[in-house]
Amino acid sequence: MDAEQYKNHINSILEKLKVSEATPIQYAAHYTGALTPKLLLAKHEDNKMRQFDGDYMNDPEEGRYLVDVMIAAAQACDHQFKGDFVERLTKLRESRLLYSAYRKATFLSCWTIKEIKAGSEDSSDSLNHWRFYGHDGQGSCLMVPLTSLINTFPNQLFKVVYGTEARGGGANAAERPIQQVKTNLTSRLNALRRTRSNAMQDLEEVIQATHPLLFLFKSSEYAAEKEVRSIVHKDSYAKSSGVNFDERTPQRAYIDGEQGLISNNSILYFGPKADHKYAIEVMGLAANLNLDIRVFVSSMPYR
Repeated sequence: MDAEQYKNHINSILEKLKVSEATPIQYAAHYTGALTPKLLLAKHEDNKMRQFDGDYMNDPEEGRYLVDVMIAAAQACDHQFKGDFVERLTKLRESRLLYSAYRKATFLSCWTIKEIKAGSEDSSDSLNHWRFYGHDGQGSCLMVPLTSLINTFPNQLFKVVYGTEARGGGANAAERPIQQVKTNLTSRLNALRRTRSNAMQDLEEVIQATHPLLFLFKSSEYAAEKEVRSIVHKDSYAKSSGVNFDERTPQRAYIDGEQGLISNNSILYFGPKADHKYAIEVMGLAANLNLDIRVFVSSMPYR
C-alpha cells in the first residue's frame, strides 16, 4: 500500500464515522457546569460551544488508544526496521503533550447519544454522567437534538469507536474500523522504503496521515456512553488560526463552534444537587431569545 492509498483509507474511515443524519428522537447530551446554560443564553452571539484542546481531557489515555493500535501494527509487520518503528511509536505514546508529538492541535467537544421518546423528557438524564461529568451532581446537562448538532458542527461530528483490540469474528469482522486500521497500517508499514533514514521519514508521514483518527478510539470501558465528538484540527495555537484562550490561569486554548448551539426543542437539566433557581433563570433567558426549550431539575437519587 502506497502513501496515497493509505491516506484514502484513513479518509474512508472518517467518512464511515461521520454523523450526517439522525432520527427525531435522537438527542446529544453534554454534561457541564451549572453556569454554562446561563452563559450560552445571555445573547444570541454567545450561544455557541467552546471546543477545547484535546490535551485537557480528563482521561490521560485520550489520544493514546490509537497509538496502541499503531504499535500493534508495527509489531505485526515484517519490515526490517519494525523494531525502530515500535520504538518511535512508543515514544509518541509517552509524549505528555500531543501537540508536541504531532505539531498539530485537536479541538473537540464530547456528546452522548440518547433517545428520548415523548413523555420521558423530564427523566432522560444519566446518574453516572452526573457523577463523572456533572460536577458531582451540581452541574447542568445540555440535551440538543442531534439533527441540530449536525448543523452546528458541519462535517465535524464523528462517532467514537470503543475497544482497541482487533478481536471479534463473524462475517463483518474485517469491516470493523479497528481491524481496518491495523490491517491497512501493517500493509503500509511493510511498503516503507528500505534504508533506515528513508523508512523513518516515511513513518513520520504515516503518523501524520493517521492523526485525524486520534480522538476517535476509546477504551471499551466507555462503550455505554455511545459518544459522538466534534473534532477540528489546527496547525498552531495562533489567533490567526481561529484559536482563543480563556480567562483561567493558566489560560486554556479553545475554538468556537457555530452559533445556535441550544436550539428549539433542546432540553436542559440541572443536576440533582443543583440549585433549582438556575432553572428558572435560564427559562427567562431562553424566552428572551424566543427559544422553545424545556428545563428540568433532575430527580435522580444522588448521594
